[in-house]
Amino acid sequence: MAEATAIRQPEVPSRPKMVIVIEHLDSAQAHMHEATRKLSSIIMDLEKGAEFIGHYRDSLIKTIETTGGDVTASIESQIKEFVPKNYRRPEPGPDAETK
Repeated sequence: MAEATAIRQPEVPSRPKMVIVIEHLDSAQAHMHEATRKLSSIIMDLEKGAEFIGHYRDSLIKTIETTGGDVTASIESQIKEFVPKNYRRPEPGPDAETK
C-alpha cells in the first residue's frame, strides 16, 4: 500500500486579526458611501418628478380656471381626446360575473 503523505503548504505570514477586521470595516464603509451616493441621486430624481407633477397639476388648474369651463367636463374631454379613436373595450370572458 502506498503511504499517505501530507502535502505541506508554504507558511503564510499571519496578520493580526484586528488588522483584517479594520480592512473589512473600511471596505464596508466604502460600499455604504457608494450606496448613499446612488440613493441621493435617486432621491433627487424623485424630487424633480414630484416638482414636475406639482407644476403640471397647477398648470391644468390654471388652464381650467382661465377657460371658465366645468372642471369635470373639461377633464373628461381631455381624456376622450387622449384615448385613440380605434380603441375597443375588451369583451368580458366566459367566467366574468354578470350584474
